[in-house]
Formats: sequence, C-alpha cells, structure tokens
Amino acid sequence: MLNKEEFFTKFTGVCPGSVRSSNDTLEIHSNIYFEPLSMVGLEEMHRYSKDVRFYEFLEFDPFNTIEKTKSYIEKLEQRMAGRPLYTTAKYWFVRRKTDGYLIGTAALTSLNYDRQSVEWGYGVDPELWGLGYILQIEELLKHFVFEVLDLNRLYGMTMVTNQRTIASLLASGMKQEGILRQFYCKQGTFIDAWQYSMLRYEYYESKECGKSTQRHYAINDVIDIVSSILTEEDISDETNMCNAFSWDSLNHMSIMVAVSQKTGISLSPSEMMRANSVKALFGILEERAVSK
Repeated sequence: MLNKEEFFTKFTGVCPGSVRSSNDTLEIHSNIYFEPLSMVGLEEMHRYSKDVRFYEFLEFDPFNTIEKTKSYIEKLEQRMAGRPLYTTAKYWFVRRKTDGYLIGTAALTSLNYDRQSVEWGYGVDPELWGLGYILQIEELLKHFVFEVLDLNRLYGMTMVTNQRTIASLLASGMKQEGILRQFYCKQGTFIDAWQYSMLRYEYYESKECGKSTQRHYAINDVIDIVSSILTEEDISDETNMCNAFSWDSLNHMSIMVAVSQKTGISLSPSEMMRANSVKALFGILEERAVSK
C-alpha cells in the first residue's frame, strides 16, 4: 500500500500505460495512449458525443450542441480540481498512437483511499466499436489501478441490458457482485444495474493462470467450446466470424468466457482479437501449451 502522498502524486499526475516497473506484468501491446482530459479536445469529443448510439446504455441524452459538450468537460474538470490529497476522480482522453485520433475517454472515480477502492468508466466512439479498443482500455486501467496505484479493489456497474459490455467484462476477469434493483432511470423507465469488481489478488492470479498450460488441446476441443455458444451453427475447423451468422461481438466475448472456464486460460486483449476463427483460437491455445 502506497503512502498517501506518493499515491496521490501518481493518481493525479500519471497517465495509465505511461509507467512501467521492472517486475510489472503488463503484456498488452497497445496502440492507444491516455492524456489528461481538457478543453483542448472539445471539438474532437463533440464529434462522437452527438452520436445517439453512444447513449444506448446511458441515462442522459446526446449532446446535440457543442455547448453541451463543453459544459460536460467543465463539469469533469471541476471534479478533478481541488487539493491533490483529496482528489477522488481523474479523467483522460484516449488517443490512437498512429495519428493522435481521439477515440474516447476513460475515468477513475469514487476513489476511497482508506478502503483502497476505485470505480472505473470509459466510452469509445461508436464508429470504432468492435476494433478492440475497449479491451485495451480495460487492460491499461487495470494495470494502473493494481500495479501503479497498488489499490485493492476496482469496480463498476452498467445496465443489465448491456449484454455486450457484460460479456466483455466477464471475459476480462471481472466478477459479478450483484444486482442493484431499478438503479437507473432512462426516459422514465427504471433499469437494474449489474455491479462487478476485481480484487488485487484476482488480478495477479489471472496473470499467472493465463500464461501457459501443460495441456495440449485438439481442434475438436475448440470446436466443442465454440459449439457450446453458437448452438445453432454447424461448427467445423473452417468456422470463423465471417461465415458463422451468430458469431457476433456478443457471442465472441461469450466464447472467450467459455475458453477461460473450460481451459483455465485467460486470453489477452490481443489474443481475443486474433481468436476470430476456430483455427485461430486453436493456434492460440497451442501457443500457450508447455511441453511436460
């Protein structure tokens, strides 16, 4: 556990993914980087803040004017203001390394130093959904929370109807804590919240158990795993996301969860992106195998 001064120096002054140590476990080769949220990115943020798809699982309406986006950024800046040792929230822009393109935002909020706990949140431009950016954001935030800030608990919540996000969270190792009944109210309709978390020891355990396996899997093992999710498909070694109509982004994450449950192997974000066919998934499991 970091002392208070050292902790808040890192929390307020360090961006996720920018700090490495000799013994950390960050294995993701990301093509994104974080920078402090500021008014500099107003017009870029407004580009996707007016997209109705972005708000499907949020309680508020799209920012149809740039003034609304500006007011929102000002509100977030106010939350980050104040004395450093009492800061409870930090917000970042997330950009693509190749061209600096703003792809979304990420945040750590509701920080409780005494309880060593923090909540996370993130959002990505709908035009970039399905490209693996959310998985990268999740991994960089987890690394920052557990290995840089040395916190004990990372948690979050989303609407129970947000099945794609829930599948992604389960695939990344998050655990369901429970349901908060009628927590959200969207356009007059009450919706339950799905609350989840990860503890520090679970984070490090997932790093260890996900490294390798002594078992060599056969292609039929992979076919069985994929068939357990895509129950209406005739799965073969030629099946992939292009020729299987039900292998969409939601079922892809469900397959990743099934792989973890049945093999004990937690795939990295880059491996999840590569595992878009039976043969590719089989190849990844073979890469993880260690000869006895």
